[in-house]
Amino acid sequence: MTSADFARERARGMPPGKERETLLRRAKQNEVASNLTDLLSAPGYRRHGGS
Repeated sequence: MTSADFARERARGMPPGKERETLLRRAKQNEVASNLTDLLSAPGYRRHGGS
């Protein structure tokens, strides 16, 4: 279970409110970060150098 899944699962059991929204936002941020990490570490990814 990823940290995003864990946060979503916790939020599911909470009543609507600020804490629940914070957990859902954190889950989305973790999911995006994980996807970017996967993309950037993919074997075919080429980083463009800039100067």
